[in-house]
Amino acid sequence: MRRSLNRFRDGEESVDLVELARQLLAAETAIDPMLARQIVGLALDREPQSLPDRLSPGDLRSGDEIEVADRQIAVADFIVVDLETTGLDVEGASILEIGAVRISQLRIVDRFETLLRPPGKLPRAIVALTGIHDAMVAEAPTQKRALRSFARWLDRTPTAPFVAHNVSFDHRFVSRAFGSCGLPPYRGVPLCTRKLGRRLVPELGRYNLDHLCAHFGISNRARHRALGDAEATARALLELLEIAQSRFELGNLGELIDFQRRPPAKRKRRTRR
Repeated sequence: MRRSLNRFRDGEESVDLVELARQLLAAETAIDPMLARQIVGLALDREPQSLPDRLSPGDLRSGDEIEVADRQIAVADFIVVDLETTGLDVEGASILEIGAVRISQLRIVDRFETLLRPPGKLPRAIVALTGIHDAMVAEAPTQKRALRSFARWLDRTPTAPFVAHNVSFDHRFVSRAFGSCGLPPYRGVPLCTRKLGRRLVPELGRYNLDHLCAHFGISNRARHRALGDAEATARALLELLEIAQSRFELGNLGELIDFQRRPPAKRKRRTRR
């Protein structure tokens, strides 16, 4: 469904609401207009009655995107998050450490850091990767307590974009963890420094966090620890936002969100002599 929405958002023509609903469901037959309105409203997190019969690419923003679209990049808030987890599967793993950095008016203004007590012993691979071991988390806050503390910290800027490197991973873990603790989902629009890097610095070629930081001369003294990686990602974001404004003339968050959805530019192959 998300891919279908993004395809229409990237286009230049309007789309009939009923046809959009049909494509979102991959339905082969026509859909009742009232039902179509409900489907599209649900997909966009918008009131169905507010949707026009034909939707332009700008109409296809979610409710949260509409709320921040006109906010200027130069004065906007961003929340940059990094997680250490006990595994990669959001269904079977848990959050081990949260690191987060708040950016306001293109400056780092606040930080959040906590370990979380896992439900069992830590896998050896995670201990080797992060340096976090069982004794370190024995007295850490419980999952519920740590997540509530994080939610309170997020509430200071409740609609700031949620930024991470490979944002879908961190966003999925936080969303699921909040839900399991009875916390409302964080409303910030996801932004990915990896995706932005591919589009803003197409000549780089490789876009993992280490390469992006090396390109911008950013040191990370706490690699594979949540706050160390969150701070490095935040500094990379600031460099990317500077390029977005100066080179690509992006002025507000709506333009930045749309730019992230664009297909990345193809790299030119070097010809051998």
